[in-house]
Amino acid sequence: MVRLTPEQALAAAALDRLVNIVSAPGSGKTTVAAERFGYQRHLVGDDRGVLGLSFNRAAVAELRARIGARWGVGAIAPPHRVMTFDHLHVELLHRLLEAGLVNWPNGLRELDVRDDYRGTPGFRFLTPPNNFRRVAILNARRNVVSDGRRVEQPTTGIGNVGAHRALLSAGVVSHDDVRTILLSAMAVDELRDFASSWLAENFRALVIDEVYDAAILDLNVAFLAAEAGLDVTLIGDPWQALYKWRGATPDEVQRLLDATTDRFVEYQQPQSFRFAGDQMPELARALRNGEPVSLPGGTSEQVDVALARTWRPLWSAGDNILPLSFRTIENATDAALNLLLDVVTRGRLGASSFGREAAIARLGLDRERFLGEQDRVFQPIIAGLRAGRAPADVLDDVRNVITGFGVNRPRRLRAGAETERVAQVERLAARLAKESVVPGLTVFQAKGREWDRVGVVLTRAQRALLTTGLHELEDEHCVVYVALTRAKRLCIRLDGDSALDQDTLDVPED
Repeated sequence: MVRLTPEQALAAAALDRLVNIVSAPGSGKTTVAAERFGYQRHLVGDDRGVLGLSFNRAAVAELRARIGARWGVGAIAPPHRVMTFDHLHVELLHRLLEAGLVNWPNGLRELDVRDDYRGTPGFRFLTPPNNFRRVAILNARRNVVSDGRRVEQPTTGIGNVGAHRALLSAGVVSHDDVRTILLSAMAVDELRDFASSWLAENFRALVIDEVYDAAILDLNVAFLAAEAGLDVTLIGDPWQALYKWRGATPDEVQRLLDATTDRFVEYQQPQSFRFAGDQMPELARALRNGEPVSLPGGTSEQVDVALARTWRPLWSAGDNILPLSFRTIENATDAALNLLLDVVTRGRLGASSFGREAAIARLGLDRERFLGEQDRVFQPIIAGLRAGRAPADVLDDVRNVITGFGVNRPRRLRAGAETERVAQVERLAARLAKESVVPGLTVFQAKGREWDRVGVVLTRAQRALLTTGLHELEDEHCVVYVALTRAKRLCIRLDGDSALDQDTLDVPED
């Protein structure tokens, strides 16, 4: 039996049509989402479905499991559903195609929708300022066409217009392209009205988890549903709005709340079940109230995980910290080193390196062949590094082994950059000498997770923020807030290399 706090019960069974549930860290957000879904599901008098939405498959699987455990598996039997926003967008695009309101190349109506274009002709690593990335859009005639957009940061994708058009003509499309097509469609009144009617015909209620991770297209769906008369529940925390850099628009959530004809009613969930002991309850309260706080210093031997805004400072915060990446992948050497690190992180932490897929793409490797042979070719290099082989020689070994997969040898870098990569190998050697290591993660990988003891590497600017107090929805404030609220019992400051304070958030996303 699920025991709810009074605040949880009040929010889950709210009679209001439009509900905004603001959930503090550890307050049982998914529990409330499952309760709200079940409550809406069992209201009688309307045969339309209740739709639960979140932003990644893991979150959807967790919400679906919670609903099934609490209300029975029948609670998510058709017409009631739980899915990602990406899944919903694909369904809507198919309905637009079936209705003849959007025209696909070759008149196709059924699409092969993929996470990305990895493994297709033309997919490669793209860098600014001269590369363009192809995206699918809707033109003025409502035809799906390929459009080029200048790359602003290193990424992967298709840069060749012919390769992109060939995929679209075959019905192959990525989830990102589905989003850009629908963004174009939502600017057309007839298509927007169709989407609104389709939602209203099929669903009577939406429950949207982690709404502050939403992009403009996702919030358009919420707005259309609210204006079409559906019950809409938003669940999230403006203090944990981290993903502007990958397209989320947390500032637009407030505009959504203010724009609907009927008003959203807010329900606060302030009680946390995460924090225990003397430090964390008081620290979390002070942070959320915007009060100045002082974080005690400590060492990496005291923590279960180390967090920072970016990867590089983690490598100087303690030799027992094993980060999942060295840095942004800027060149083929960085990609090769990431794949070396991947063997170590999987062996020591049971987790792949962050950026592994981008590294494989950057080097132009045959993915299946490489993954089948990766451990065999890299393990001797790791053994040599552990035995004391010079880091510069190990870097050469890494470059040489890549050529065995039929691709070009990564080039030697300019003097300063080469020295820095040798230093990365040296830092990895220090971790290999440790009997045990703890993971080093960026705050973005740590969101939604918790550990008993957390060490945080703060930049000078972040330390200054703590002296004056944090504010919700401010990018850097949210990064600091999330970092300092991952701990159950102890959160300490770890000292890293201050020269890395200016590191920027431009990591590749797997």
